[in-house]
Amino acid sequence: MLRYILNILIIVTLSSGFVFADNVNNLMAAANKSYTDGKYDDAVKSYESILKQGYKSDVIYYNLGNAYYKLKNIPAAILNYERANLLNPGDENINFNLDLAKTFTVDRIEPLPEFFLTTFSKKFRQSMSTNGWAYTGILFFIISLVLAYFFWFSYSSNLKRIAFSVGLFTVFITILSFTFSTQQKNNIVNHNYGILFPSVVAVKTSPGESGKDFFVLHAGAKVHIIDSVGDWLEICIADGNEGWVLKETLERI
Repeated sequence: MLRYILNILIIVTLSSGFVFADNVNNLMAAANKSYTDGKYDDAVKSYESILKQGYKSDVIYYNLGNAYYKLKNIPAAILNYERANLLNPGDENINFNLDLAKTFTVDRIEPLPEFFLTTFSKKFRQSMSTNGWAYTGILFFIISLVLAYFFWFSYSSNLKRIAFSVGLFTVFITILSFTFSTQQKNNIVNHNYGILFPSVVAVKTSPGESGKDFFVLHAGAKVHIIDSVGDWLEICIADGNEGWVLKETLERI
């Protein structure tokens, strides 16, 4: 009896999964057709429907960003390009469209200088997604196991020497890949940035309307959220300036 119930539950679960996937595929096809036909509002609605069902991917966010870009909604386009970039930072199309959308924003914020090795490490890590680094790590781990087999069981001293030398390299790449994969994953989970939407946002020196205006930002500006008090968020921009804005002025990436 218990086995019968378990089988029924498995069938129901699998059937639900197939129905969900089929529904997502239909919505995706409808969204892509709307976009191709120039019906960008309809495309946005379909892409948003997919996201509301819990299906998230860099492709969905990228396509949604393109639809918003066509509608000249630059903040929304940047928001979705940033979300796509977060999931797949090495994608050239995403990066190109994100940079293109940013040219339509008002603010020109010069980031604080960064140590060149930090910049290089960050760019190298972001050349692949979390899954990309994980797959690379798995591949080199398997290669390391094969090399370890030859090192321990080969009768050839030359082969042992080669297996040991190459094995050190593959183990290093394995560790590096899994480290980068973990860092990329943590970056997604702990990502605390947002995009401003109003045309003009007065950034204040303290939370509350009584705070003095410190500086001004505009639609599409990216900010780092560092604290919150009630309806106010403390933000920091790339040049190091900090201040407070209302929560309603931004959307989290």
